[in-house]
Amino acid sequence: MSVLSAQGIGKVYSSKGNVVYKALEDIDLQVEAGEFVGVMGPSGSGKTTLLNLLSTIDRPTSGRIEINGIDPTKLTDNKLALFRRRELGFVFQDFNLLDTLSIKENIILPLVMEGMAPKIIEQKLKPIVDLLSIEGILGKRTYEVSGGQKQRAAIARAIIHQPSLVLADELTGNLDSKSAKDVMDSLKEMNERLKATVLMVTHDPFSASYCQRIVFIKDGRFFSEIRRGSNRQAFFQQILDALSVLGGNFDDVPFART
Repeated sequence: MSVLSAQGIGKVYSSKGNVVYKALEDIDLQVEAGEFVGVMGPSGSGKTTLLNLLSTIDRPTSGRIEINGIDPTKLTDNKLALFRRRELGFVFQDFNLLDTLSIKENIILPLVMEGMAPKIIEQKLKPIVDLLSIEGILGKRTYEVSGGQKQRAAIARAIIHQPSLVLADELTGNLDSKSAKDVMDSLKEMNERLKATVLMVTHDPFSASYCQRIVFIKDGRFFSEIRRGSNRQAFFQQILDALSVLGGNFDDVPFART
């Protein structure tokens, strides 16, 4: 069964009944358990709108979204908040870590909110911390660590409660190329070792080359899709070729990184 199934979803922004802007139109998207899928498109293509719909932050105007067979739009506000907390993990460009907490406290927050026993929290924390090589920063505050370390901590927080789906939004956008590589290596490791299901929106072909599959959208509609073979370098070139066909503004993407 698909972890995520979106069928014919559209989003129209209107004012007093008049259509002002059609952000998305008739998008179909399936993400299977354990997949690592990227979504790319020029500025204004609808990537952020799509992510907002899939993350249950916004509701589609048309179509249907199911996560693990559940339609989030049919849940009450309280049940939706709980569903989001348990079923989804989020990684953002600006990390969204709390400055008042240590790195460890940030990571374990989803488990604390569930009222989990401290002993079980420690058991869940250790393998993830080891995998991400962030043992040495657990006691530090967010302003004492690098951007790459913050993002790896954010990945740990997104995955610690074993969500059905991890949603990542431009997660390397604020990082230099070495930190970006470290973060993408970490996310790939999470996907492969923990079988985490990941959907990532990005404009960066380097980050996208870590995905198993890329879905391209343009002007709010599905444009094309490519799948990675065994060679990431070849896939990176495929992504560049696809982007050149797609056209549009990609926010001065750093195409040189490999």
